[in-house]
Amino acid sequence: MKKTLCALIAGASLMLAGAAHAGVVDFDELNTDGDFASLSDISPYAGLSWSADWYAGDTSIDGYANGAKSGANYAVNGFGSDEMSISSADGFNFDGAWFAASQGVDDKASWINISAYDALNQLIGSTGNVAIGDNYLWVAASFSNVALLTITNEAGWFVMDDFTTTDATAVPVPATPLVLGIGLLALGLGRRLNRRG
Repeated sequence: MKKTLCALIAGASLMLAGAAHAGVVDFDELNTDGDFASLSDISPYAGLSWSADWYAGDTSIDGYANGAKSGANYAVNGFGSDEMSISSADGFNFDGAWFAASQGVDDKASWINISAYDALNQLIGSTGNVAIGDNYLWVAASFSNVALLTITNEAGWFVMDDFTTTDATAVPVPATPLVLGIGLLALGLGRRLNRRG
C-alpha cells in the first residue's frame, strides 16, 4: 500500500511538472521560398492570431541577412508598419523575444515598445521604448494571461525571432483537483492501515 501511495504521489508530481510548458516560435518550419509569407493568412499560427502586416521571411531575402536569430526564418513588420499585434482567445504568458533592425534596408526602426492587455482590454504592462540596432537584442517582458500583445515603433522595419511564450491555460491551476484527490486517497489509505494495525 505504501509503495502504491508513493507511486501515485510521484506520478502526480510528474503530471504537475509537465502541465506548464514553454514554447519558442522561431518561424523556421514555414516555407518562405525566398520571399515574404503572410502570417495573418495562416492564423492561427503557433496557436496565436497574427495581425495583418506580420510576415515571415528568410535570410536569403535582400537586406535581411541578419534577419534570423536562430535558424533561417524570422518575423518582420511588413510595409514597415508601426503597430502590430498578436492575440489569443485562451491567453498566453509572454516571456520575451529577440528584436533587431534590418541591416540592409534604409528605413530602420530604432526602437520597439511591447504592451500586453488582458481579456478585458486592461493594460497588464509595457516594456516602454527599447532601443534596437542591427544586432539582435533580447527584450524580456514576463507578462501573464495575455489576450492581446501590441508591438509599436515610430516607423521603419524591424525583425523578430524566438518569440517565447508559456501557455496560460497549462498553468497547474487545473491540477489542483488532482492534488486534492490524491490527498483524500492518502487519507483514506492511512485510516485503513491504522485500523489493521
